[in-house]
Amino acid sequence: MAIIQKTIEDIKRYIGSNEQTDDARKEEALRALSLFMCPQVMENSALHAVVGFDDTLTPQFWDMTEGNLLATCKTGVAMNYMGCTTVLISMLLRFAKEEFQYYLFTDEFVPNYLRENESCAGNDSALFDKREVYYSTLEKIFNELNYRKTLSEAELEKQPFLLVVFGNAYRFFDDNEEIYHELFSLLFRQRKRLRVACMVMTTRFEREFLYHQYKDTFSCFVVGSTYPETAEELLQNDIPDWLIDGRRTDKFLFQNNGNRVQIQTYHLPLGIGLR
Repeated sequence: MAIIQKTIEDIKRYIGSNEQTDDARKEEALRALSLFMCPQVMENSALHAVVGFDDTLTPQFWDMTEGNLLATCKTGVAMNYMGCTTVLISMLLRFAKEEFQYYLFTDEFVPNYLRENESCAGNDSALFDKREVYYSTLEKIFNELNYRKTLSEAELEKQPFLLVVFGNAYRFFDDNEEIYHELFSLLFRQRKRLRVACMVMTTRFEREFLYHQYKDTFSCFVVGSTYPETAEELLQNDIPDWLIDGRRTDKFLFQNNGNRVQIQTYHLPLGIGLR
């Protein structure tokens, strides 16, 4: 069984004792958490992160070893800072910190449980932390990736798999992204070799330079209520009306190497329960 029982009990306790969340929201979070107890997740020992569940409550997976993930929608459903919650919980339930670690760069605070988890190697917020703090965390990632470059394949296998999450990254870098070109090149171009993946969450798709510069490294997309131009660029055709009419904020399309399915991500109830 892949599920770490201690972790699931820890998350349940955290949600139950969270004084920032009312009882109704706690129940929603616990119901969402229970979806991970299905055999498809519990018995999955691969580096496959859950991005959401379809209408039959079947989990939909992102293979983190194959490519990066872009999650986008309009402002209003907290994709820019809570959009990673389902992905991260699905990994924390199955992998210890010796096997999986992550960095979080968001423009608002991610849930406290994710920031304080022992598998979180670093986290910073563009709106609340000082610039030197998150730049020093970027330097930490850069040093880690350069160290991994020196390791053999066998040695790398002993290192934890890394996930780096960016939420509305343009707010971090403004017009200075070229300063970090070497870091981004390692992160996106040598990801398989270095055992690292990237999740880019954005509510401003047109400004998300990490995607537009490295779009060929992305294999999966989670697209919620968005603008017609964004939907057309990412999905090309067969765009459902609900995706661009702005009225549905609970449904998303998950596109994985050409396969497409409608999902609910449950990132909001989980994020609110874990804040």
